[in-house]
Amino acid sequence: MVPISGCWYVFCGVPKQSNRIQSVLARNVRLLREQAGWTQEQAADAASIAARHYQKIEAGTVNVTVSTLARLANGFKVEVKRLFEEGGV
Repeated sequence: MVPISGCWYVFCGVPKQSNRIQSVLARNVRLLREQAGWTQEQAADAASIAARHYQKIEAGTVNVTVSTLARLANGFKVEVKRLFEEGGV
């Protein structure tokens, strides 16, 4: 591994920091769902995404597109930036 701009890149060129971002997103999505009192299926329906894809987002195991971020934000009726707040939602 070679350090580049403070991030460690693995052979595929993905910074390890992306895992932290996915974790923050996953935690915030789960917190928003719990605050709404929804199941994962209800949250997926509200965001107009497949339930299995939603489960992967909440587990932090999938990268999401900008379109999916917008759908999540719309489903929870929050701004996209709220999905990435470090201190929680």
